[in-house]
Amino acid sequence: MRRKDAAPLSSILDAFLESLRIPHVAFLVSLGKRWPEIAGPLVSRNATPLSLRNGVLTVVVRNHAWAQELRMSTTTLIGRIRETVGERIPVTDIRFTVGPLASVEETEGPQREEPPPAGPDPEGLSAVTDPRMRESLRAIARRSKGR
Repeated sequence: MRRKDAAPLSSILDAFLESLRIPHVAFLVSLGKRWPEIAGPLVSRNATPLSLRNGVLTVVVRNHAWAQELRMSTTTLIGRIRETVGERIPVTDIRFTVGPLASVEETEGPQREEPPPAGPDPEGLSAVTDPRMRESLRAIARRSKGR
């Protein structure tokens, strides 16, 4: 049975969580939904937001190489978070921790060996303005696919 005034849960989830006085959870839900847009497709496959406490966002990364590379992009990521999700709950710093990316791997399924798609930006790194950083991230992606 479907009601005429029924709305999808996703459309009211943020308001519901804020009504429970847990805006950090609402912020994390919103951040998780928009993470691929914020971080880009390559980074979002190898890192995912986990928690927020006292303005410090904890992001789980696939390995130490990703943690090292993303530490150098902290300021850029914070700016992208503010642009995309807003500043109602300010992120002042990002901490990267190595761990399993269960939620990402479950939605993607097992990793498949595929050739990179044709085109000028197969890894989705066009948003990375620093050419050295872009090449480093590409090298990490190539190494992680080889494992």
